[in-house]
Amino acid sequence: MEDANKERRVLQHYVAKQDTVLIRIFGACDVNVNKLRLGMLVEALEDLKESVLRVRVTDTIGGCKTWYGTEWRCHKYDLIPVSQKIWQYLLAVQSPQERVRLANDEALCEQIRNISVNDIVWYCNDPSNKRVRELAFVRYIGSVAQLGLGHYFGLELVESQELFKTSLLAKEYFICSRWNAATVFAAVNNIYPYKETAISKEDAISGSLEKTLLLKNNVGTDHVNEKKRSVLDTTPAVLLEQFTLFDDNKNNNHESVNIKERHQTGKAELENDINNYTKSVDHDLFKCGNGEKNEIKKFNRIENRGDLMVGSNVKVLLDSDIHYGVIRWIGTPPGTSPGKLMAAVELDNGHPLGTDGTYKDIRYFHCRPYRAVFTDIEHCSHYENTKLDERSALVNNDNFGNMESSVITGIVRPISVKGDLESICGKYRGIQGHHNSCYLDATLFSMFTFTSVFDNLLFRPPNEKDCPQYEEVQRVLREEIVNPLRKNMFVRADRVMKLRTLLEKLSSVSGLTSEEKDPEEFLTSLVAQILNAEPFLKLSSGQDAYHYQLFVEKDDHLNLPTVQQLLEQSFLTSNIRLKEVPSCLIIQMPRFGKSFKMYQKIQPTLLLDVTDIIEDSPRQCTVCGKLAEFECKECYGQCGVGLESIAFCLQCLEKVHRHERRTNHEPKKLNVPNEFTILQEHCPVPRLYLELSAVVCIETSHYVSFVKCGPGSEAPWCFFDSMADRKGEQNGYNIPEMVPCPDFPYWLSEEGGNYLTELTDDRHLPEHAKRLLCDAYMCMYQSPDVMMYK
Repeated sequence: MEDANKERRVLQHYVAKQDTVLIRIFGACDVNVNKLRLGMLVEALEDLKESVLRVRVTDTIGGCKTWYGTEWRCHKYDLIPVSQKIWQYLLAVQSPQERVRLANDEALCEQIRNISVNDIVWYCNDPSNKRVRELAFVRYIGSVAQLGLGHYFGLELVESQELFKTSLLAKEYFICSRWNAATVFAAVNNIYPYKETAISKEDAISGSLEKTLLLKNNVGTDHVNEKKRSVLDTTPAVLLEQFTLFDDNKNNNHESVNIKERHQTGKAELENDINNYTKSVDHDLFKCGNGEKNEIKKFNRIENRGDLMVGSNVKVLLDSDIHYGVIRWIGTPPGTSPGKLMAAVELDNGHPLGTDGTYKDIRYFHCRPYRAVFTDIEHCSHYENTKLDERSALVNNDNFGNMESSVITGIVRPISVKGDLESICGKYRGIQGHHNSCYLDATLFSMFTFTSVFDNLLFRPPNEKDCPQYEEVQRVLREEIVNPLRKNMFVRADRVMKLRTLLEKLSSVSGLTSEEKDPEEFLTSLVAQILNAEPFLKLSSGQDAYHYQLFVEKDDHLNLPTVQQLLEQSFLTSNIRLKEVPSCLIIQMPRFGKSFKMYQKIQPTLLLDVTDIIEDSPRQCTVCGKLAEFECKECYGQCGVGLESIAFCLQCLEKVHRHERRTNHEPKKLNVPNEFTILQEHCPVPRLYLELSAVVCIETSHYVSFVKCGPGSEAPWCFFDSMADRKGEQNGYNIPEMVPCPDFPYWLSEEGGNYLTELTDDRHLPEHAKRLLCDAYMCMYQSPDVMMYK
């Protein structure tokens, strides 16, 4: 039997997405129950039905011997599926948080799966800071016995000459193209796929590999991509000094330094060669008419503009952001208005629209990919080198409009509106969006503007388990975002960017300052990892959670499911309960990624009945309404609807199960509190409800939210979009907006549901109704009663 289990085929590979409890079903060890921790690697051996798997666990971090030779019972809900190749890569990753981050990023995993030997990748020595990276060739993929379990990437670095700890191992596994190349073995979290542009791989590599710059016989030689002309290709070597050589101690342009050294060693010889070259070759720069000469001078010549020249340290305004770099070229490119000067700037950090030194298929200089931008010289301004360390802190408020967004200390209560919303709605209301921040804007607006259910995050004193920056993150959230939002109804984007920068620096979630993210990633970063808040949900399985993802099988007969129906179906399928009534419940709709939706429309439930999902809570018999003593899962939907249909008192249980179709059912006795058993004849079974407070929606990667503007069932609702409008183009800024939604309760009512059921074309829905029902991503609920005690 044991040998048979050892040879069992692996059905699927997984990563544990959170801590959970497993039950041993095979093998000898000291415990029958053990804790699977976040980031552990799991192999599924058998599907035990009802979303339960027979698994074996690989613990590469904790070194627990309990897992060896044992098999366990685990729920699919606690696992993230990955391919076998990615699973092998993750074995080499030491950080459990990094494993989960990678496993959750399906698009990135797919790109990594396609990486093969001789491909180009980015290498990041520090996975938490992907801005510091360098290009590398993949020379080996596979196991490295000396490094332990998992598969590694053997890299040949393009520019670095650094000797790494694993460099000496490289000779045993692969051969480099250059004898002096720096090598390193990297785990999958240390690399990042290189996205090729229209240029070829070889041409995209930094100028340190470019061999045509100074070889006198190669002047004017085409690059690998023959369609791309180059200013450098058609210019003699001595003239190249005017383009690329300057004293640049601050920017470490090693390429320029090397060129200069090589020029000085044979400058006389080169000048002589060029003189002969200009006499014998019909070269554009030397044999042309006066008009052509003037054009070439404008095109190629280094020009000064006031205090700006090649080599000047400048700051450039791009997409409402200030970037820093060095001018590499100044002139008027072909096709540009005569007399208009442009500057080619090599940025200190990459930009999505940057190139490797080319502009409209013409090369002006060489740099790393995404580092070169070509802009009107009027958009560049000089800055002092002494301010280098202050770059990231500098923010020009003009980039975000003229609205004031001051710091407000103390305690500011949530806004509460009764009746008309017009006085607080309009443009420049809410949180201003900037650089893919909508996921965070919509979530923060929903959490703090009109409710205090999350206020514990703002005021909990620090303890010894918190990170050193805990108070600073809490202060920025409270005094620069939440308080101004509640008092002035506006938060400028630079205030939010300060929080985003802190989150990216301190959490395991990368890209929070620039990339598209989801609300749950933001909640993980802020609430779970940095503010270290107590989980909002305590599950009967022993797990804790901050939000609940609905996992259900699609019912093709269900045209318009409600959140109430999906929640009960999910808890029934998962066979779990909540241990207590939560103060807040964040529910993620059954959709995957930004496009796939299980149901075309979902109707959020205004008043969510959670009576039947609370463990050991008194429940009503579905037949007579008295105190229920038993539960029969097989009766789901037969004697009523939802989880209420599976609860019975003893008399009704016996009566219902006399039917021949139910004789094989296996009811389970409920744990009823003794106090309530005594009082059941004198008081009815109470129902427990949560109120809907917000709905976060997504359409084409853009998040917005519908938010309840105060307590009670009569409170009005508003629609919020942090990027509803825009002032200006590239150098402009976004304008947030709040809009009243008086029809919101109708679309969530029974009458509205009947209309939606009969509707055949969603295009006939009003704009806000369509976004609410078709694009719902996350629903936030709260308990006014429990809020008072937490």
